[in-house]
Amino acid sequence: MKLDKYTAILGNTIGYPDMEGLTDRRPLASLPFDAKYRLIDFQLSSLANAGIHSIYGLFQRDNTSSIFDHVRSGREWGLDSLLSHWYLGFYNTKYNDHTTDRAYYEQLLTFLKRSGSDRTVYMGCDMLCNIDIRQVIRLAERAHSPMTVVYKRVPASMVTPANEVLEVSADDEVIGKGTLPEYRAGLAGVDISPDTSTGLAHEFADPDELISMSADIYVLETNWLIAQMEEEVKNEHPRKLRFLLRSLLEEHRALAFGYTGYLANITSVKSYFDANMDMLEPEHFYSLLYSNQKVYTKVKNEESTYFSPECEIEDSQFASGSIIKGRVKKSIISRSCHVDEDSFVCHSIAFSKVHVGSGARVEYAVLDKNVVIQPGVTVKGTPEKPLVITKGSIVEEDIIR
Repeated sequence: MKLDKYTAILGNTIGYPDMEGLTDRRPLASLPFDAKYRLIDFQLSSLANAGIHSIYGLFQRDNTSSIFDHVRSGREWGLDSLLSHWYLGFYNTKYNDHTTDRAYYEQLLTFLKRSGSDRTVYMGCDMLCNIDIRQVIRLAERAHSPMTVVYKRVPASMVTPANEVLEVSADDEVIGKGTLPEYRAGLAGVDISPDTSTGLAHEFADPDELISMSADIYVLETNWLIAQMEEEVKNEHPRKLRFLLRSLLEEHRALAFGYTGYLANITSVKSYFDANMDMLEPEHFYSLLYSNQKVYTKVKNEESTYFSPECEIEDSQFASGSIIKGRVKKSIISRSCHVDEDSFVCHSIAFSKVHVGSGARVEYAVLDKNVVIQPGVTVKGTPEKPLVITKGSIVEEDIIR
């Protein structure tokens, strides 16, 4: 393997039960976003823009065909050259477990040792952002920091018990870790485990209070990381890399990098739905997709979407290859969809190859791939609880939440 200055690890072995059926047949990383992207596009693009072409992806063994189909050779992200290395590691560990098996670390250690890299970037696929990794690397190198973590100041209402809350000093060092109060964890239906609740207690009575949430993006000295992983693998049940890194933040007074761009925390159907709806707001749309960094995705050469004379469109986005004859308002429609005459799609997301029949009504819903809404049927969720229609479903009767 050719020696590279930087390597990267993409972590995607953490799952969220509140995603309902959206991640039953695919990892979170391959969820569609804003009609033509996938969530993994943003991590791969950030790495490509930073000139990092040696990447190891961590995935569950089941339901990974969508990753292979989307990434393929990795050409769009510069991963198909002789100087690039793109690996996928598959594991049988459960999404909701914090621990894994030793094979998980053995493969990672082999990758890192052979890479000969100076620093390694770790990113998860549940934080949606378009970050300039080069800035984080430069800061880490100037400070000679073995561990640098990215965080963002966000409203307390955006943070879940699955996230890490940081105490950051005036010198930009992590000096403690906070927790969400028990009442918020109870509302989320999540037990606070020791792995996520150690540290300083915070009382976020105000949901708009700004707090420092870790983005679970790290820049690490590779040799230092190897040493930490070799120590962890000695345990009978080693922790997954994300939880190992979290445990080291305070002990090693990690350098903290404050990110100020758009960021969405994808842990539930509602957070995923809201992030997509954010793209209908110009401020968020341009911040994420039209900053000084390009976002790359799988290229598909298709005909443009056809809008019939009788259709009505209001504040919506469309990918290519669709036929729109009905009314679409504040919605995101992916590739090769059909919205028939006299139908109404409002505040909804349609994945590819969705068919909404004549006279049907869809509101506050996420329609997975190949869903068919029969003529005259109503599918209606709420802003707080969008309705998910799972992949390949044929809806013949009204579903109203």
